[in-house]
Formats: sequence, C-alpha cells, structure tokens
Amino acid sequence: MPRHHDDAGPIELPQGKVVGKRWKIVDKLGEGGCGAVYLVEDHKNGAKAAMKAESNFVAGGSVLKLEVQVLKRMVGRKYVAQLIAAGKKEKYSYMVMTLFGPSLSRLFKQCKKQFSVSTQVRLGVQILYGLKQIHEAGYIHRDIKPANLAVGRRGRESRILHVLDFGLSREYVARNSNGTVEMRRPRENCLFRGTTKYCSIRTHERYEQGRSDDLYSMMYVLCEMRKSLPWDRLRDKHEIGRMKTSTDVDTLLADSPKEYKKIFDHLNETKYEQRPDYAMIYKTFAQVITDKGFKFEEPYDWESLPENQLTPSEEKKNIPTLNEDASIDKTKTKDSTAKSEEKSSDKAKPITNGVMALFPPEEFEKNELGF
Repeated sequence: MPRHHDDAGPIELPQGKVVGKRWKIVDKLGEGGCGAVYLVEDHKNGAKAAMKAESNFVAGGSVLKLEVQVLKRMVGRKYVAQLIAAGKKEKYSYMVMTLFGPSLSRLFKQCKKQFSVSTQVRLGVQILYGLKQIHEAGYIHRDIKPANLAVGRRGRESRILHVLDFGLSREYVARNSNGTVEMRRPRENCLFRGTTKYCSIRTHERYEQGRSDDLYSMMYVLCEMRKSLPWDRLRDKHEIGRMKTSTDVDTLLADSPKEYKKIFDHLNETKYEQRPDYAMIYKTFAQVITDKGFKFEEPYDWESLPENQLTPSEEKKNIPTLNEDASIDKTKTKDSTAKSEEKSSDKAKPITNGVMALFPPEEFEKNELGF
C-alpha cells in the first residue's frame, strides 16, 4: 500500500513495488507539489522507464490527467515526449514514460553558462522543430525553458533535444464532432501561466498565449545561451515584465547573430490567431549555419569538455520521456516507422550532411491544421 503524508500530498511508493502489474519501482527521482517521479523497470524486458505518480485528491484539478491527454496527441511525433502507459489506482494516478538524458539546463551549467554560436543555432533548429510538432497537434506548451528540454539517452538521440513536461499546456484548437478543427477564441485577462524568466511580454500582459509565445520563449532561451538575460537577477514578476518591455532586441542579441532580429520582428507582429512562419525562422537559422561554415554533426560544446569537467551521469539526473527501447503495444511499430522516416529524410536537401537530415526544410513548411 503506498504511503502518503496526507491524501493530497506527494505519493510515496516503496522500492520493489510493482505498479500496473508491469512497472517495478527502482528509485525515486524527485517530487514537487502533489506529484513524484520514479525510476521504474519494465518486467517484460528489463528496460528502465520513468513514472509520474499524483494523488487523486489534488486541489484545483489534476496536472497529470492534462499531461496524459496532451501526450496522447503526441504519439508518433518525433523529438517530443511520448506516453508509454497510464492508469488510475484508488488513491493515485500514474503515467509511464522512458528516460531522457540530461536537461539543457544541466548541460548549460556544465559549460559555465555559455554556449558557442554553433551550438546555439543548431539547438535553435531542434527546439523549433519540437515546438512545431506540438503546435501541429493543436497545443501550446506555455512553459518552454532549459529545464523542459532534454537530450536522449544514447546514440543519435543523445544529440537531439526533446520537448517535455506538458503540465501547463493548453489546446488552442476546438475539435468538432465531424472531425474538423478550428481555432479557439482567445480569452481575456488570462491567468499567468509559464516561467517568468522566459515567457513572452504578452504573457505578462495576461493575453491568451498562442504559438508565437512559445517561439518567443525559445528566442529568450537561445539569447541566454550567449549572454545572461538583462532580467536574470530580478525575481519580481512585474519588474521582469517592465524590463522585457524596455529592453531592445539589439541588447538581447549583443553576442548572438544579428540575423535573429528578423525572427523577433516577425514574432512581435504575429497575433494570437496567426500562424508563425516556421519556414522563415528555420531559413534564418540555416543561413547562419551556412554563412559561418558550421556543420550540424560537429561536437556540441558539452561534448568537447574534458572528462574531469563533466558532471557524472546519474540515473537520478535523467528526465522522463520516451525512447525506442520501451514502446508500448500502441506504438510497437515505432522502430520500423522511425527507420523508414530516417531513410526518406536522407533524400531531403539538408543544410549540411549528417544529423541535419533529421530536420529537412519541408518539415517546417507543412501546415497540418490549415491555419
């Protein structure tokens, strides 16, 4: 029987307990609010996975239920978190995902909080791709930050950022009974959702967040890779909002490629209901990569660190999402699908060879929703 501090408190599951007749608790990875994350082992094949558990008596509604709902829409989409299993017990609910490697936040700290332009712009392509996948599924993430981006655990995936943690996400489309979708009308005076340091100015002003607001957060994350954000030491939400409003783009881009100004200008002009120009943003990143002679397959900054500067890779530092080792019955053909996608991607005309083939230009031009 799981132990609780109280009915609505964090769920405590003992080591060795088997959940859902499949997932054995190995260790606790962390907790926050009413939820906890555990390292679990799959009885079927011994693969490690991550499990989030949340009390069924949470005040204000279940975050885990929302995240499960979002992840069901993400099935089959590359480089975003994937759901393996979910269930509900008498006193708690759970969902299972596989493990990611280190978060971008951790990798950034290992590099003394500064990345090269080469690393910055290549990560920009990856974050843009992940966000577009989420947007095409009909959701806004609303909390893009380094802690919610993580590389895979092994092989090719260990060089690719994945988007995770959909606890603050919101569906921006309405799905009609006839199968069509349309844009939801924006609300007025919305509650604040997101992380103050990285959210858009519109979020501070309590406007409904749209696709462009996620991309604005992406740009703040990228700018920080080269130079601390001007509001880095501020803690008051209103002060941060005022400083964002008074800081010009040239200041943000002091140590970044000036080509990024075009992206900021576009996002400033993009309204809630308007589709961001993902292709233009991709081409801007691509132009920087081409002009500066960067290669997508060259080492990232953290890969070039001497071994004695690397933080030991511990299981407790891994972040939950799906990799190819622990797919469930619904996605058991995922491996073969991924291989066929990789093969077809090789036919695209990438900026350079190597990993860039995984982010072909046509992917940024697709418009799955039609708006």
